[in-house]
Amino acid sequence: MVSCMSKPLSCLKIAVLCGGPSQERGISLNSARSVIDHLTDESVSVTPFYIDPHLNFYELSRSQIYSNTPSDFDFKLAGTHQRLDEDSLGIRLKDFDLVFPAIHGAFGEDGTVQQLMDDYDLPYVGSPAEACRKMFNKNRAAFLLRKAGFKTLPSITLREHNPHNREMVEKFFADHQLSRAIIKPSAGGSSIGVFSVTSANEALSKLQNNIFSKEIDSTGLLEPFCEGREFTVILLQNDEGEPVALIPTEISMSYEDNAIFDFRRKYLPTNMVSYHCPPRFTDQQIKEIQESAERIFKLLGMRDFARLDGWLMPDGAIYFSDFNPISGMEQNSFMFQQGARIGLSHPDMIRMAVRSACRRYDLSIHELSPTAPSRKNVRVLFGGESAERQVSLMSGTNVWLKLRHSTKFNPTPYFLAPSGQVWSIPYMFCLFHTIEEIVESCEHAKEIISRLHHLAPTIRKRLGLPAAITFLEPTPQDLPDFIADSKKKNDFVFLALHGGIGEDGTIQQMLEKGGVPYNGSGPAASALCMDKNATGLAILSAAIPKVTTALKRTVRIPEDFAHFTDDDYASFWDQLCTDLKTSSFIIKPQSDGCSAGVIRLRSATDIKTYITLLIDNAPFIPPGTFHGQKELVEMSRSGSASYLIESFIETDSIQINHTELSYQEKEGWIELTIGVLTDITKNEFYALNPSITVAEGDMLSLEEKFQGGTGINITPPPETILTQTQCDHLRGCIARVAKVLGIDNYARIDLFYNRKTNDLIVIEANTLPALTPATVIYHQALAETPPLFPTDFLNQLIERKI
Repeated sequence: MVSCMSKPLSCLKIAVLCGGPSQERGISLNSARSVIDHLTDESVSVTPFYIDPHLNFYELSRSQIYSNTPSDFDFKLAGTHQRLDEDSLGIRLKDFDLVFPAIHGAFGEDGTVQQLMDDYDLPYVGSPAEACRKMFNKNRAAFLLRKAGFKTLPSITLREHNPHNREMVEKFFADHQLSRAIIKPSAGGSSIGVFSVTSANEALSKLQNNIFSKEIDSTGLLEPFCEGREFTVILLQNDEGEPVALIPTEISMSYEDNAIFDFRRKYLPTNMVSYHCPPRFTDQQIKEIQESAERIFKLLGMRDFARLDGWLMPDGAIYFSDFNPISGMEQNSFMFQQGARIGLSHPDMIRMAVRSACRRYDLSIHELSPTAPSRKNVRVLFGGESAERQVSLMSGTNVWLKLRHSTKFNPTPYFLAPSGQVWSIPYMFCLFHTIEEIVESCEHAKEIISRLHHLAPTIRKRLGLPAAITFLEPTPQDLPDFIADSKKKNDFVFLALHGGIGEDGTIQQMLEKGGVPYNGSGPAASALCMDKNATGLAILSAAIPKVTTALKRTVRIPEDFAHFTDDDYASFWDQLCTDLKTSSFIIKPQSDGCSAGVIRLRSATDIKTYITLLIDNAPFIPPGTFHGQKELVEMSRSGSASYLIESFIETDSIQINHTELSYQEKEGWIELTIGVLTDITKNEFYALNPSITVAEGDMLSLEEKFQGGTGINITPPPETILTQTQCDHLRGCIARVAKVLGIDNYARIDLFYNRKTNDLIVIEANTLPALTPATVIYHQALAETPPLFPTDFLNQLIERKI
């Protein structure tokens, strides 16, 4: 439990529920993490409870909430935690003043968990069971809206095993002259199992193979594809119990090639979608959306907070399509984006929902505690133009948000634009999903802020807040001026940059020259570790027993492949197989981040395809270009022609299916990543607990590495796979590697470890590893004794360099 630090009588005890059987349970973990991070203070304690895919209940430690996905710990719970049945859960939750369900999809938003709370007479945040049932069932919600006079899309319901489904679908396409439609579960969240289809056959195929067969739902809903502009709006209840709609967000994306605003576009960073808040609608259209949303909130009996999704059609008509009783609460979610547009922080928004529930149950929640005086200023710098710039945005935002809770440091966000300028940006601009959206917002800041000054006061007044609000405009300066100003004000610069000039020693050299303290390694070690070939040579020259690097070959593209014929590629491939002693390879830039342009090659055709993409200056590799490549891969932006081709290392098979871990040994190789904490001035080099990384495809995608809700990291490794003796051995070896490379402060080292021979193959060292909300280095710090929590971890990194 996250305990209160004040008198027990003044402490509000809250239980947050997360997990569940839905595919959105990873997002649920993100939401629970936000509740804990932004609600906990001297007057509020929060304890997490987890529901596994089989609906077993467990009380978790706070440290487990920072896992990437529930799969990181699902398989451990039965052996490490006491399982609670419904009765024991109900009894345990009686110890709390309030329950905060943060479960998305089935069980959490369909009224089930709310009914459980009602059965045990437990006070809880959010809409009641009956309202959730209405909202979750799209057919029922649409019926109630039509009955109340709202416009709704035509639709049909398709039931599993109904022999008339084909006839119904074909008639629906014909009657409405459709060239495109949406098929989705009748009951479910707004992201999972939603598909765009262009024919009756495709609709039936998606229904059977992606909704029925995967047991997402036993009924499906078919409706026309909307040609309007998509929006979403958050609602909060005020002190009088009246719903107040915030400023809607317009969702802008290309719907070509059957694209829709699906799970990936909603929760993961991508340039395929952008958000506009305020939306590019007229004031009257915004008012109509808000008033309609508030009427629906009342009509369906919602409470405390909710999110409604809809469409503004070309003729001005407004359709609401999805109703979410528990909005996602990850760090840059719509809830926090829209809150920031009226001057509310993350803690403000969560407390608004909790305060509304407290009024209902005659509870009270204290106002936010004032920040500690005399905190040292820290400038959190993120952005850049590398292929990992979006990860930098996630890292920088998370560091800034975490340090806002620090009693020692006062963070301010600074954005390094691709142009090289550094912008001091307002709170709301930190919550975009992409660097490009920040650039556009900085360029149009005056008109955005002017419109917010027009729209926000009325909303604030209705929420019981002072109507007056001042939004700070972003201000630019050149990088040298930013450094000089940091020196003048004695500020610390926290680098949350990845790849490019942020990690190759360039900025480190500038900061050292300017006399400004910063996190991470110095210029020499940064430059060395960015060059993966030089890193390998340095490790080999140290002759550390049992430690080596992957066999590799350096190439220059396109020079080394000028005028190559298919026969030349075949000969080159055969020679690679001979020299590197394997039949497939990894190709990657010699000097860039750990994800830019990294692909597995299986044939001479593959290497020709990769080189062709480089010659064509392709900004990214489309999904499916290479076998096993499920996601888009951004190409390097370093401008270097030097690339590495190295042996692909076949690892043992590790799979996690809900609560079961299966391990199949092949050659004994396991992919690991290990964080290191160092202090060169004291000759201290310490390796944290290792993590086993489990990739869905051939290699870890950028999302699996850094995005909460995706990817699996097992920290520490189970004894059945790596013994404590083996973990101690490899930690000792990695500490020596860190010393050889001159790593200072912290880093993350990626490697392969052979559990049969105890050999290590070091792949690369990342001197500014990602610090996203669920990053693996947090897991490793939390596995220490005692656990080192994220804010304390960041505090320690800064304190070591002051």
